[in-house]
Amino acid sequence: MNNLSKIRKLSGFFVLLISVMLVAIPLYNAIYWTFLNHLPDVLITKNITTSVPLVENYLPVQWRLVGFVVGLFPLWALIWGLINIRRLFVYYREGSVFSFEHVRIFRKTATALIWWVFLSIIYESAKSILFSMGNPPGQRVVSVGFSSSDFTTLFVAGMVYVIAWVMDEGRIMAEEQRLII
Repeated sequence: MNNLSKIRKLSGFFVLLISVMLVAIPLYNAIYWTFLNHLPDVLITKNITTSVPLVENYLPVQWRLVGFVVGLFPLWALIWGLINIRRLFVYYREGSVFSFEHVRIFRKTATALIWWVFLSIIYESAKSILFSMGNPPGQRVVSVGFSSSDFTTLFVAGMVYVIAWVMDEGRIMAEEQRLII
């Protein structure tokens, strides 16, 4: 089995895996906000870092709907990134490994990562407000944060942009070589 056939086979697996993720992640988000009041507290407060404890309370439907809608923004960026990565693996599965479309996909993926970081910061801030609205005055929380994972994601996005740039330069050089007699 040569390398291209191995790439095609593995790419087919990733196309399937990402396709499942494209369904599972939005479904998880909808289930999370629908059944939020029935989830254990550890699932709700796990990612909230605050010195003020959250008071147990029932989150009304309208607040859960707000949380769901605000959560759609980083979800959109994540889904957009996954769609682009899936498209890249579809090209690889078909045996196409070096074209301008690959460069465009890498650029779009890097852009999606950047959007994902900034929209996630807004989403997490909104969650901190929603989850502490039931607290008494003076104990409500607005948490805005930029974590090392956010920095890492932005760093990876920068690397993906550079990879796209290098791929584009390689593609241009390959096209110039084909035109030389």
